[in-house]
Amino acid sequence: MAIRWDEFPHNEIRLKIYARLTHNSAARSAEDSLRHLLQPRLPSRKAEDHRRFIELEASSLIEHLRCTRDIYQEFVNKHNCRPVLEAHWVVLRCAVFPTAIALLRDQIIKYTRLTRVPGRDLSILFGIRTRTSYKDFGDGVMFLHPPDLDDETPATDTELQSLGGLVDDSLLFFRDIRAGGAVCQLYGGGPFATDDRRTLDNSWALCGLPQQITFIDWMHIREKLWHLCSPWTDGLVSLFACVQEELLSQWRALPRDSQAHELALKQIEEVVVPAQTRLPLRVERGRDCEELAKELATIRHKRVHGGLTIAEIQTECSFFKIWKRVDVLSAEDKETLLHPGTWESGYANLLLGKLYADTRRNLAASTVNTWRKEYRAYLKWQAKNPSKIAEDFSVELQRHKRSYRKSPPSN
Repeated sequence: MAIRWDEFPHNEIRLKIYARLTHNSAARSAEDSLRHLLQPRLPSRKAEDHRRFIELEASSLIEHLRCTRDIYQEFVNKHNCRPVLEAHWVVLRCAVFPTAIALLRDQIIKYTRLTRVPGRDLSILFGIRTRTSYKDFGDGVMFLHPPDLDDETPATDTELQSLGGLVDDSLLFFRDIRAGGAVCQLYGGGPFATDDRRTLDNSWALCGLPQQITFIDWMHIREKLWHLCSPWTDGLVSLFACVQEELLSQWRALPRDSQAHELALKQIEEVVVPAQTRLPLRVERGRDCEELAKELATIRHKRVHGGLTIAEIQTECSFFKIWKRVDVLSAEDKETLLHPGTWESGYANLLLGKLYADTRRNLAASTVNTWRKEYRAYLKWQAKNPSKIAEDFSVELQRHKRSYRKSPPSN
């Protein structure tokens, strides 16, 4: 049968991808702990800290890409899409590849923000126009100018977005599967390497040419500066290389004898599965509880108002996380879950308190409710502060709590 990409349930598939990634999160707890320890140490530019951090992030990127491929291919195989080889190629080109670009961009931005890379360095190495590459000539008139070498102000969010924008479709070039489906890559180590012609041209035009430095001389100057900025420049190259190599390995896994006759690739829309934001533990638990509570509400609505049986709900909502999470409950609690009509007010928080129980006792329903409230507060805060990270919210929340405790009671 012909592949109807637009008929794929992309939102449902995305939720299944997130569910599988979440299911694997327990095994990554040690990695997450190390990541939290390394993040505040990145500005010190110690090579070993950066190397270990990049290894963790590269592992996370590859896991996400493989999970995206696996879930989509499972759908293809389950629904007997034909020709199956071309279907797998479309998954790689139209789901995994755009996801790789989006994830890598986000990771590049996050990494350079945590490292507090000066905007000056982005101008010198990659030709990005930053605040320090403009000079005020009075009356609000600004002209491009070689960056101020003494300005070590960290790059702004807009400047970091420009850096992330260097990751584009040139990550890998795909030939139409009807013409063999070959892939190729540009010469060199990518846009963050010393041998990338595009960023070399841009940096020379912005910094070298105005100083009447020849292109050949600028190549040597820029390369020395690139090495002086290590380890974060090496980190960027490593992130790019690991994602590119993962895409190549997934392409190599496709059989070579595939010929397509039914694809119209120009009509296929690319799908991106963005990474879920890494949150502080308390906020992450709030997100988890909020999602599970919504699933419980959906189950109750479908049973009480929709008239569906639990078996029908489990089939229709098989991707819900709650089905697997309740395995740890007692037989009595599992039986109660199967009768939504008997659930009393506040049942969701009580059940979640049992799911988060420690070895001694269940978690109080009020604690679960507080987690959920803090997560909802985080969502509102994030909408108002899109350029900040989740750790900033935790700091502000703790500061607010301390000030509330210290405030004198009103008369």
